[in-house]
Amino acid sequence: MDLQISPYPGSFLLAKMNPSEKIITEKGVLISCNGRYHQENKIEARGVKNWLATAFGKSLIYNMYTAQESVQFIFAPKNNAELFSLDINAQCPVLFDPQSHFARTTGLDIELAKQDWKSALNDGLKLRTKGKGNLILKGHGTILEQTINTQKPIYIDESALVAFEASLSLKTISKSIKETLTSGEGFLCQVTGSGKIWLQTRTAGESSGGSGMVSNLF
Repeated sequence: MDLQISPYPGSFLLAKMNPSEKIITEKGVLISCNGRYHQENKIEARGVKNWLATAFGKSLIYNMYTAQESVQFIFAPKNNAELFSLDINAQCPVLFDPQSHFARTTGLDIELAKQDWKSALNDGLKLRTKGKGNLILKGHGTILEQTINTQKPIYIDESALVAFEASLSLKTISKSIKETLTSGEGFLCQVTGSGKIWLQTRTAGESSGGSGMVSNLF
């Protein structure tokens, strides 16, 4: 399988697949395919946590495409998001916002990351990679990949944070709800440790808040 992402802006995923190869995508993102394929639903609706995660943007049903001959798929986001690819291995899992998932290879699975309720309410639930494969995520504006190696905290607006390696330590900090509302500032993430982060320079909506439940309420 050969996965390529077209240049920005208006990026799309080009997937060149051999017979019997599979790819998992969000629903409604197929643009075209130049050969025969089989499509089926991949359901991840088991457990209360998966249902709860839908409030933060997690899909319960994905599409799985299987090539029946050598084919070329084109997949594209349903909105003005841009795509970027991560090469995932089991030794270095990545955590990401449920709304940023776009596609992945079948050797890679995703599960809900363990979080305390304060972090979940402020910053939203996170998905964690499991296994090895390619993960295609979506963000808005320019996607920035940064490598961090510091014990001195750096601060990131949580609406800009799309994904981060599990080797990093993140802590959500915020002012009071009153200050958040009057200042227009959202929640901040305090980041320490060694690893990579992926940031977006724009957001899907006009509000400065991110995907967390508290941010969405206001």
